[in-house]
Amino acid sequence: MIEVGQIIKLDDNKVYIVADKINVHNINYLYLVTNSKPIEILIATEKIENGKLVLKEIKDNDELEYVLSQFAISKNDEID
Repeated sequence: MIEVGQIIKLDDNKVYIVADKINVHNINYLYLVTNSKPIEILIATEKIENGKLVLKEIKDNDELEYVLSQFAISKNDEID
């Protein structure tokens, strides 16, 4: 599985750094940031399908908003 700090290249030929990773309702979510300008952020799920690691971008706005809030909550828990 992918770890925080790992550098990955996706099918869009962009290189991303895994800035954070959380598990919400047994789904692994990755917070990805490009390593070059212009900086882009991508939230994706991480799954194993047919023995291969597959990342899928979150495009549903409601799911994206919820997952981003979970990333924020997990960061607040680390500060306490």
